[in-house]
Amino acid sequence: MTSIVYATTTAAVPDISLGYTVRIGHGEPWAASDPFVQAHPDLFSAECPPNAVRRTVAEALVETATRAPGERRTVKRAV
Repeated sequence: MTSIVYATTTAAVPDISLGYTVRIGHGEPWAASDPFVQAHPDLFSAECPPNAVRRTVAEALVETATRAPGERRTVKRAV
C-alpha cells in the first residue's frame, strides 16, 4: 500500500472507534496509515481520480480545422 491514498467518494461516515462522524471528500488525499483509512479501505484508492485534480482555468479543447473521414459538419451560411 502507498503512503497516500485518495477518497473515492464524498460521504459522512460515523466512526464508532473515534466517537464522531468523519467527513471525506472525493479525491482528498489521506495518509494510508491513518486508522480511519485502515478501518474503511473500501472508501479509498491508491489512484488519484482524474476529475479530483483542481484547476483555476478549464482545460482547453482543441478544435480541429479539417473534417475527419465520414464526419458531417453543419454550416450556417450568411444570407
